[in-house]
Amino acid sequence: MNDAPVIRATAESGDVIDDPSEDALFMMVEDIEAGEGTYLIVASLRDDSGQTYVQTSRNEDGSYVVEYRDGRPEEHYGTVVRDMRAAHALLTGWAFDLPEWRNSAAWEPLKF
Repeated sequence: MNDAPVIRATAESGDVIDDPSEDALFMMVEDIEAGEGTYLIVASLRDDSGQTYVQTSRNEDGSYVVEYRDGRPEEHYGTVVRDMRAAHALLTGWAFDLPEWRNSAAWEPLKF
């Protein structure tokens, strides 16, 4: 039996939680809302390349940018959502592979 973590949440503050719960992710997004950091990254530990993740940051108007990458730069997408709850819903949808999470936002391809 392998007890290795599957995902890791990392906040700008340096806080790291392996296999965070939905509540732990909510508290990490709440920290951003409170001005205690500007971003949160949730990465798949199954991808050694570090190219499979979801991340969020807060805009000055209170909206959130949410981006995800599916294993390579060509598969990087982003959206803007109205508030922290919507950002949390997308983060948890990705983290727990919930049905329809991708369809709950208007994703745009991002080029770097």
